[in-house]
Amino acid sequence: MNNYPLISVIIPCYNAEKTLARCLSSVLQQSYDRLEIIIIDDGSTDNSSAIYQDFQRRNHRIRYIIQENSGVSSARNKGVKIAKGDYICFVDSDDWVEPNYCEALYQILIREQADISIVEASYEDEDGNVVFNKNISEEAVYDGKRALQILLEDDIIQSHPWGKLYKSSFFNDVHFPENLKCFEDYSTLFKVFDQALTVAKSNQKLYHYIQHQDSLSHNLSPQTAFYFYLAIMDVFKFWQQNEEIKNNPKITKNIIRKLLMVLKRIIRQTTAEEMRPEKEAMRKSFQAFLKYSVFEIGLEYYFYVRLYYHQPKLYTKIIAGK
Repeated sequence: MNNYPLISVIIPCYNAEKTLARCLSSVLQQSYDRLEIIIIDDGSTDNSSAIYQDFQRRNHRIRYIIQENSGVSSARNKGVKIAKGDYICFVDSDDWVEPNYCEALYQILIREQADISIVEASYEDEDGNVVFNKNISEEAVYDGKRALQILLEDDIIQSHPWGKLYKSSFFNDVHFPENLKCFEDYSTLFKVFDQALTVAKSNQKLYHYIQHQDSLSHNLSPQTAFYFYLAIMDVFKFWQQNEEIKNNPKITKNIIRKLLMVLKRIIRQTTAEEMRPEKEAMRKSFQAFLKYSVFEIGLEYYFYVRLYYHQPKLYTKIIAGK
């Protein structure tokens, strides 16, 4: 495979001593061997460094950088910055991949002359049990605009950085937001997809996504939920500026659904005085959705958007009994 292009596999790592060896073993066993494996240690305080340094001594394709703890966005940005590959893919340090993960992504991309290729994932708990059966769509090739719409609809294609292969040039001017402690991928992937002319998707499950009960995304504190709100608003601002997709009713309803979910979580877990500025910022943002009719977004969303915008105290009383 010496004539094949180099793929940079970027692995952010923070206190991953329990899962890192399995992750690295799966990446090193790839049938596509023209890889550089970049580990960004985001200030781990456990035994992670000993594990990846041991792997690095036995395999020259591994590179690692240690940085002060700055979050997964910073780690991914650092990895992208030093990557030398023609293509980039991501693997999280607590996940693992099938031996043909990179090869399948590359072959799909070349066969379909695509800019981004996608494979499916198996959603598992820490014991390897499947915890979520996603509806797997048929293999498909989309033009870039259609792929972007599907990504923002958040069903067939989702905003995970992993499970995809990208042209490395797509990250020249795109960075993961370092002000968000979570949901950073949600406010980043649409900027990458916006550059693609063709996106190809396989229905092969080649990525093993391990869901932890104590992860930030599964245990939304009010502040964590507000990070999701900020990410949603990044999508919203982009969506409003894109004339080709801004009137897509499915995207509109998806954004409203997520905003109401975040708002409900924050209200139910805070007092009236807590996070008052954040709640007011969310209320004001609902103004943009007042223009949509009940026929466009449905009666439930139509009612709740107006209720919180015009009568936030009444909304709070109904939702949280406060």
